[in-house]
Amino acid sequence: MRTIQFIASLVLLTIVFSAQGQEQGEVVDKIIAKVDDKIILKSDLESAYISFLSSPDAREFEGDARCVILGSFIESKVMAVMAEIDSTVVEGARVDYEISSRRQQIIQRFGSEQAIEKAYGKSLDQIMSDIRSDIQEQLTVQSQEESILSEVTVTPREVKQFYNNIPKDSLPLYSMEYEIGIIVKEPEVSDDVKDKAREDLIKLREQALNGQSFEILATLNSEGPSANDGGNLGFHGRGTMDPAYEAGALSLKPGEISMPVESSFGIHLIQLIEKRGNEYNSRHIIKMPKPNEEDLKEAEAFMMELREDILNDTISFEAAAQKYSDDERTKSNGGFLSGQFGSLRIPADNIDPELFFEIDKLKEGDISMPQRVNVGPDTDVIRLIYYKKRIPPHRANLNDDYEKLKAATTQLKKGQRRTEYLAEKMKEVYLEVDPEFNRCDIIKNQ
Repeated sequence: MRTIQFIASLVLLTIVFSAQGQEQGEVVDKIIAKVDDKIILKSDLESAYISFLSSPDAREFEGDARCVILGSFIESKVMAVMAEIDSTVVEGARVDYEISSRRQQIIQRFGSEQAIEKAYGKSLDQIMSDIRSDIQEQLTVQSQEESILSEVTVTPREVKQFYNNIPKDSLPLYSMEYEIGIIVKEPEVSDDVKDKAREDLIKLREQALNGQSFEILATLNSEGPSANDGGNLGFHGRGTMDPAYEAGALSLKPGEISMPVESSFGIHLIQLIEKRGNEYNSRHIIKMPKPNEEDLKEAEAFMMELREDILNDTISFEAAAQKYSDDERTKSNGGFLSGQFGSLRIPADNIDPELFFEIDKLKEGDISMPQRVNVGPDTDVIRLIYYKKRIPPHRANLNDDYEKLKAATTQLKKGQRRTEYLAEKMKEVYLEVDPEFNRCDIIKNQ
């Protein structure tokens, strides 16, 4: 099953470079399937197939991989057609965010924009513009599936039936698991430290206004990763950057330099380069003020008081985490780490070794003293650990593993619902498959 899911995921991975490969004559292309007015090219199928062959999943797969991949492409096109009929719309901001994310992935893969242009004879901006409609279709298909499956729920009776249908000797064996909560406090940077950063940026602004190159000043003084590129951030769509940064950038005219702007990442000088429709191009110099020793001590004192309140039942650990924790991954869970299918039980081998070392010092039910934890270069936070419970190794059962079994039941039911939906809609659309792929038996009861 995992292999088939992997193959299906290739539908979302081939479009970025397969279209570029076609232009270089790597594959003699032809249309191999049509779903209403949407087409599937042989080059896309072959690109996905080659990607599959280079994956570990290929070794354990038995069957005709090309047929499975083609079936996934067709299912995606059917979903796209039905999305148009149902008027499923994806917001432009979501498309912009995905474009930005893909852009960064491509740069990481090739190392630089220059390397991409050398390989494909196009700038990265041109490539992203070429594939924008394909990415929008992918997101629309995802939204259509989410809409179809959003109402799928399971009852306790269905979970029990699912569990009872699993042979007892085939039930999953879970290793040692733990229930662990954390509350993280990021020390607040004092106003004095921020004011010093603003003063430094204002001096740099004056230098830029007096004729010095903003890009050189960014290279020498910016504390962000973009310093290596002269502070240049490239084009971004509205809604994809930090709101404070975006507001500061869009308040400028091309060429203007802002006064210091504070965002969630630090304090910036922003120079707007160009506005183009809903996109804008900017560069910046960022200072990221760090808490000093006094700031850290204030955070430690706060966490010590919070620990006492929890131990005295003035506030529960869960409520304290939701109200005060700065760890976005866990605060919505009441501070608890989450495992597979959203379970609050974490296998021992999935726990960070440093955290596991601290848990080993505690007893079940203990809350640690506030401790400093380094989370990056010159960056410390203060953390409380709640060692709630340890669950010995065991085979899956309804009492201990209900949430996991419920998630598995829901996943199975969603798969069945998706299969039924596609079987129904494939009868409603125009579907044509090249005779070369008759062996795949994709067209049934048309």
